Amino acid sequence: MQLAQLTFLALLLAHLLGDFLLQPKWLVERKGQRLWPLLFHGSVHYASAWTCLLIFTPAIFLSAYGQTIVLGYSIVHIIIDKLKSLFIAHKARRDNVQTFLFDQLLHVIVIAIAAGLLVRSSPAALFSGFNPSPSTQARILEAAIIYIGVVFGGGYLIRYLTRSFATKSTTESPHQLENAGLYVGWIERFLVITAIVMQSPVLVGLILTGKSIARFPEFKEPRFAEYFLIGTLLSISLSVFGGILLLLALYGTVSLK
Repeated sequence: MQLAQLTFLALLLAHLLGDFLLQPKWLVERKGQRLWPLLFHGSVHYASAWTCLLIFTPAIFLSAYGQTIVLGYSIVHIIIDKLKSLFIAHKARRDNVQTFLFDQLLHVIVIAIAAGLLVRSSPAALFSGFNPSPSTQARILEAAIIYIGVVFGGGYLIRYLTRSFATKSTTESPHQLENAGLYVGWIERFLVITAIVMQSPVLVGLILTGKSIARFPEFKEPRFAEYFLIGTLLSISLSVFGGILLLLALYGTVSLK
C-alpha cells in the first residue's frame, strides 16, 4: 500500500470518528445554530486527524507544512458543515438522505485532496489500486474504517431512509423507535460484519431470527412491520457489503462457507 493511500485511509478513519462516533446528537442539532458547537466539531476533527496520522502513518507530517494542511482540512470541514446548515435553513426543509450523501461526498473529496497534499503526491497515486497489505497496522486501519463506517455511519444512513416510516408508526413514538433501532442496529451490524469475516454466513440467519422473535408481537401494526423490515434489510445489506469489503482488504478474496 502506497503512502498516499495509507494517509487517505488514516484521514478517512479520523473523519468517521469525528462525524459519527464523536459527534453526539446535541452537537448535530446545535451546529447550525451557534458558532461554538461548529468550532468544537472542527477541533474534534483536527485532533482525530492528527491522532490517526501519528498512529497509522510515518511521522513525517509534524512540519509547519503538515500542520497547515491538517488545519486547512479541518477549516474546510467546518465550512462544508456550515454551508449544509445554511442550505437546509434556506430551503426550510429537514436534513435528508440526499444532503447527507452529498455532504459526505464533499468531505471524502477534501480528504483525498488533503492526503495528496500531505505526501506531495499526484491524485493518481490514490487510485492506483488498493492491494491487501501484510502490515498489521494497515489491516487494523482498514478494519476500523469498515466497522465504524458501517456500524455508526450506516446507522445515520438507515435513519434517513426509514424516517418516514418511523414518524407514521402508531405503535411507538418516533423517539422510541429511533433509540431502540439505534442501539440494536449497532450490535446487529457489528455481529453481521464479524460473521462474514469469520466466513460463517449462517450466523447472519441466527441474528435475523433472534431479532425477529423479539419484535414479533409488534408486527400486527402494519407501519411498524414496514419500518422494521426495511430498516433490518438495509442494515443487513450494509453489513454484508462491509464484511465482504473487509474480506477483500484482508485476504484479497471472498470465501463464504
